[in-house]
This record gives sequence, structure tokens and C-alpha cells, in this order.
Amino acid sequence: MLRSSKRRFIAVLNLLLTFSIAGFTQQSEDTSRTSEQTRLQSEKALKLKPMTENKAEEILREVEKTGLIGGAPRGLYPWFGSILGGGGVSLGAGYRVPLADSGSFNILGGWSFQNYKLLQSGLEFPEFADRRVKVTLDVKWLDAPKVSFYGIGNNSSKDNKSSYLYRPTRVGPNVTVKLAKWFSVGGGAEYLNVQTGPGDAGTSIEQIFTPPITPGLGQDVSYGVTRVFAAVDWRQSPFYTRRGGLYRVDFANYGQGGSDSFSFRKLDLELQQYVPLLRENWVLVFRGLSSMTMTSGNNQVPYFMMPYLGSGDTLRGFQDRRFRDRNMLLFQGEYRWTPSHFIDVALFADAGKVAARRGDLNFDSMRTDGGIGIRFHGPKFMALRIDAAKSNEGFNLVFSTGLF
Repeated sequence: MLRSSKRRFIAVLNLLLTFSIAGFTQQSEDTSRTSEQTRLQSEKALKLKPMTENKAEEILREVEKTGLIGGAPRGLYPWFGSILGGGGVSLGAGYRVPLADSGSFNILGGWSFQNYKLLQSGLEFPEFADRRVKVTLDVKWLDAPKVSFYGIGNNSSKDNKSSYLYRPTRVGPNVTVKLAKWFSVGGGAEYLNVQTGPGDAGTSIEQIFTPPITPGLGQDVSYGVTRVFAAVDWRQSPFYTRRGGLYRVDFANYGQGGSDSFSFRKLDLELQQYVPLLRENWVLVFRGLSSMTMTSGNNQVPYFMMPYLGSGDTLRGFQDRRFRDRNMLLFQGEYRWTPSHFIDVALFADAGKVAARRGDLNFDSMRTDGGIGIRFHGPKFMALRIDAAKSNEGFNLVFSTGLF
């Protein structure tokens, strides 16, 4: 019995020793494997280089630093953009002098390949009241000798294309009060003088249209304009954003000096919403815009002061100012994809209409288009937007520096 018990004890002891040695061996192998992985990761980490911007991104960032796009340049600077929709690419130069604290004085001149001309100057006074109040004084003169006109109404014919001279001069102060980081109100007053005349491109307006069907044809007008606005703006930047929104209401009274037959009031409503998806790699963009005019008695709104749709940032599949009337409604939607840090590709659709009566601003007979676009941008500015759009009137190519 004793020998049998001893043999069983020795067998169990051998079994325990065997499991212990096996476990120790496996643990040693696991430890060695972990140590080897740690060593390889450490060597790999030593070989890694810090992320650097590519050349294009460096250029865009340097341009942003200069303030030429979406910023505040100093001294003499080049300028490019748009003087007025339909005027083509515009080039020019400006000079900006920073004043005490947050003030500045800026003067700018531009010329387009369609012979549009621009002169403007702005004086920004230093902000006060804990930087919540901003006051500016602006002067602007514009000469556009070939603005397109197709007639008034949503059913105007593209075959009636004509042109006219549009030469407005405006001067006046504006004030903005920032009640919160995202909420501001303000207003302004200005003197506005508008000279018109025959256009120098193709058929001139007076060769097709007459005063009874074209209010203000052949006349110059002067207005005293007063304006108030309120805006909720929580975008990342007014020049480029991938999230946030803008909700704005603007009311203006255009009081005509002397004869009062062209006095009117105008209400503008705008909504922009940016919805980021998957860490902002995709963005859904929605925009709604409406302009409505109101008159008293037998007053009329001059054709050159009417809201319009066509090209630029409205109906991109139609020619510039293709439709105009006393009231306007516009909806836009975009799906944006970001293949790189400084390029967005977008699929978009627009729908809008103009109408003589506000009650006709509905979804019936809306003009529509759609297309694809590409945007070159920096973190807070839009360098260039190119949109190729298709409507029932053909293809249209839009170049712009605006968000829409």
C-alpha cells in the first residue's frame, strides 16, 4: 500500500512539474513575442516623419495669411473677383491702411474683360462697446455697360435678350451691433443714384421693350435708402464653412426724391444650413432665399431694381439675370465631398421662380437646374468656385469666389 501510494504521489508530482514547465515556457514565449513587437513598434516610430502640408496647401495657407482672400490685407494688394454678375473675370488693385485698434481705410479699383468698371472706398471706425459695435462708411461707383435683360416675368423668352447700361453710385454709413457671438442686428442709410441707358452688347433694350411694359425704362432715379437687419450666424467663417448656419432678415425702404412714382420697400429673407457627415468628409448644404417688394398706390419698381434669378449664386443653369420681377423665391441644395484638404466636389440642384404678386411665390412652374462643381478653398476662405450646370435652356459655366 505504501509503495502504491508513493508511486501515485510521484506520478502527480511529475504531472504538476510538467504543467509548470510548459506554462513557464509558454509565458516566456509570449513575453518574448511581446518584447519583439514592442521593439519593432519603437523602431517604426523612430522612422516616422511628422505630417507636413503639400505644396498646394502651403500656397493656400500663405495666401490666407496675406488677407487677399477672406481677410484684411495691408498696403498695396492685387484684387480679382466679380464686379457684377455677367461682367466676366475682373482684375484690379487696392490699398488698405490699418487705423488705430480695429479700424482701417480701404480703396479699390477694378476692371473686367467685359469693360465693367468699379471704384469703391470704405472707412471702418475702431470697434467700441467691448468690440460689440462696428461703424463703417462706404462709397461705391460701378459702371456696367452691357447688363442682360430678357423681359419681366417667369415666362420671359430667351430670344428677347437685350442689354442696358447700369451705373449706380452709393454712399452712406452702416452700423452693426453684435448682441452675442452668433447674433447681430444693425442698419444703415445711404444715398443711391442710378443712371441707365442703352446697352452696347447685341440688341439694346429700347429696341425691343417699351416703358409701359418695362417700368423705369429710359429714366434715372435717386433714392434715400434706410435699412435694418438681424442675423443669426454660427458658421465657421462667412467665406468658407463646413458646418453651422446663417439666418438673416433684411428690410429696406427706397424713398425716391422729387417724384415718388418709383418708391418701394424690399424684404430679403435668407437661410443657409450646413450639415456635416462622417467627420465632415461629406456635407449637405441647403439654402433658401426670397426677395419681396412692396409699393404704395400706383408706384412701380424700376426694372433694374427688381429681384432676379440666373447664373452666379442663384439659378446656375441659366444665363445671368435670366428672370426678373417684383418678387423672387429660390431653393438650393448641394452634396459636397472633400477629396483633399483644399478641394471640394459638389453635386447640386437649384429651383426658383419670379412673380409679380407675392401670393404666386409657390412651387408651381419653378425653373430648375442641376450640375456638378469644384471648389478650391482654404480653411476659412473660398479661392475659386467652378460650377457646370444644365437646365432646359442649355449648359452654363459659372466662375465665382462666393459660397454659392
